[in-house]
Amino acid sequence: MADTAGNPRARALAAALRRARTAAGYGVREVARTLAMSHTTISQWETGKRVPSLADLTAMLTAIGLTDESQEPILELARDLPSPDRWTSTVPGLPPYLEGVMECERTAAEVVDWSPLVIPDLLQTAEYATAVIGDDDALTRAEVQARVELRLSRRPALAAEYTALVGEWALRQRVGGTAVLVEQLKRLVKPRDEAPVTVRVVPIDTGWHPGLAGPFTLYNFADAPSVAYLGHHRAGQFVYDEADVTAYKVASARLRRTALSPADSVPFINAIIKKLEKNAARRSPSPKPG
Repeated sequence: MADTAGNPRARALAAALRRARTAAGYGVREVARTLAMSHTTISQWETGKRVPSLADLTAMLTAIGLTDESQEPILELARDLPSPDRWTSTVPGLPPYLEGVMECERTAAEVVDWSPLVIPDLLQTAEYATAVIGDDDALTRAEVQARVELRLSRRPALAAEYTALVGEWALRQRVGGTAVLVEQLKRLVKPRDEAPVTVRVVPIDTGWHPGLAGPFTLYNFADAPSVAYLGHHRAGQFVYDEADVTAYKVASARLRRTALSPADSVPFINAIIKKLEKNAARRSPSPKPG
């Protein structure tokens, strides 16, 4: 049984398995006794923490009385689970948690991304992403380039409705220098022909809100429970406990109420661009007379 925390397909399988058992009128311990295994194992299957083998899954579905026809949609979910090395085969050294992030991006119906200090990964320009990723001295130039290209490729693969809640500080932090930041901000306000993207600014003078506790991303799925993701400097953590995910949904709703509207966010960002360009021009040396 493989660890599948954060994998949306595994979450869909877990939900389907739990619904089937409940509808059949069986308890977890009752099924465990029938299969001669620990009830903890069944619980892990039904929370998406672990995935049963096809043989074990078939045995459980048979034990709760599902017909072959009723079993097939659930078994199909298990067959379609992606391989753990799906992305690491093309990008050496890719952190395992990032594979889970990319799978969530690929299959979510809605993504809400709260990024208080930097521009969200999915909205970064190549130059901005290079400044962020290239700060890692442990990476070679080729590895930095590979990771930048991977980051840029994630946007076209995103079919979900995407809302970026961006902190004002992220708009002012001069990652890569003024020129890089200006081009990045212009990209934020540029109209897009891609999947639906909404950018909303959260100003720094709004007082306390739960987003001040740190960044997070919320993935909502059409056929599986929601998942929250917490990105760190060199690691990432998925949150899938229902109570904890609900807390992030509440935080997301609070941030939406706090943020500027999409229409008001555009002039807010344009004002920062104008000030950055004005200050850059002021610092530039005047051309010497010929």
